[in-house]
Amino acid sequence: MPTLCALGGRYKTISVSLGVDILGHVILILAAIPPVITKPPGNSLAALIIGILVIGFGTGGFKPNISPLIVEQLDIEHFRVKTLPKTGERVIVDPAITINRVYNYFYFFINIGALIGQLTMVYAEKYVGFWLSFLLPTVMLCICPLVMWWGRNRYDRRPPAGSVIPKALRTFFLANKGRWHINPFITYKRLHDGTFWENVKPSKFAPGTKPKWMTFDDAWVDEL
Repeated sequence: MPTLCALGGRYKTISVSLGVDILGHVILILAAIPPVITKPPGNSLAALIIGILVIGFGTGGFKPNISPLIVEQLDIEHFRVKTLPKTGERVIVDPAITINRVYNYFYFFINIGALIGQLTMVYAEKYVGFWLSFLLPTVMLCICPLVMWWGRNRYDRRPPAGSVIPKALRTFFLANKGRWHINPFITYKRLHDGTFWENVKPSKFAPGTKPKWMTFDDAWVDEL
């Protein structure tokens, strides 16, 4: 899925992954319908395992890309002053606070959906069967491709920026520089003096001394 993301971007990765995930859910339903689940247990169990594996591939493709896609829709790369239309009050728009608020609502509704889903699936299994328990989330998941199609011309799509692993490793090794000693006690003390990540923040470098590959800001190091 990372390769797919690099070739087609987050939107295409999410769309394809949703299709894979829906396929996995359908396999789960087939594994639980009476003509299959009442047969020798090997058939139903095999279908269940295949369904879970397919769902794993699909989920692994769209879950890491949903959150970044949300942030991409926010035009908040820098601090700016905004005048409220109703009151005329001038306020400072902080990107970090805005993103935090958006994600609070995002995960709030995810948890509501998870709670409702778990309750309805349990009662559906108890009074009808596992096939209905698996059908309910499948029906809800099938709404997602419609949402993606609706927003195909509305989403702000940004090209992939490449892997962060090389920069992360360079930053990590730079943070280790000068901290290792033949004496393990001294090494431990240097690694745990509280400045391990602070010293590799871009703001700590004097003008002209910052490495060329260090194109990120202090917040990126905090996230790392």
